[in-house]
Amino acid sequence: MPSRSRVNAVISVLCCVLFLTSCGSPITQQASRAGHAVAGFFANTSSARSEGSMQVARVADYSAVPAVQAPITAMVLKPQPRVNCEKTKCVALTFDDGPGKYTASLLDMLARENVPATFYMLGQNVANFHGAINRMAYEGHQLGNHTFDHRSLTGLSAEEIKNEISATESAIRKATGLTPDTLRPPYGAHNSAVDQLVNTPMVLWDVDTLDWQHHDPKKTVDLALAQAHPGSIILMHDIHDSSVKAVPELVKRLKHENYTLVTVNELFEGTNFGGKTAYTRR
Repeated sequence: MPSRSRVNAVISVLCCVLFLTSCGSPITQQASRAGHAVAGFFANTSSARSEGSMQVARVADYSAVPAVQAPITAMVLKPQPRVNCEKTKCVALTFDDGPGKYTASLLDMLARENVPATFYMLGQNVANFHGAINRMAYEGHQLGNHTFDHRSLTGLSAEEIKNEISATESAIRKATGLTPDTLRPPYGAHNSAVDQLVNTPMVLWDVDTLDWQHHDPKKTVDLALAQAHPGSIILMHDIHDSSVKAVPELVKRLKHENYTLVTVNELFEGTNFGGKTAYTRR
């Protein structure tokens, strides 16, 4: 007989699917697919653990989590209230250069705080971290394109730029069934030639924690808070242990200052957010 925690976890997720079905939004069309995905998801679940009132599934092998079709809007198995960032103090946490060996720990932290993030991933890293990427998709985070191997796009030919973008799109789609709909150019480097080749929004940042440089969790938090304003995009890197360690305190202090943490797409919802354009903040 399944354990009580396992049954509760299954019921919790199925209730979310039923909720999505009743929403009447574009995501409704994805609800039946989500139901099939849930069945496969829990077939590979070894147990569930409780964190407060939330049931968090433990999956024995995340690489076996089935891919899902990309919904028109973000698919979040734990539905959240819709956020209006025109009226709410919103910031977006973004993480570059992963996934890596610390990404799973970061996802645990974000799950405990019920906070979404946007991950700008390198295509060359995707194959080794299918489990982490599937967790991102299932747990409601946004998947972003950071090119295949982090070469500055301004020094490449048009064909090379297209290959950097398309190879990463293909890798993420193969791993999750989702296609990233924003791009972060490496180093934030772009010019008019690059802009004309990028059909998705290019997302830069206005808060640079310099976490890759100093590797100091406290300094990462202090720099982020000193620069953050409503509509800000915070740049961090999930390939550094020190950056991941900064996240719990950063989230705590942002929430204390009445910020709502959202994905990049949520941050720009209701604005003219389109391709061939670079954005540093809402």
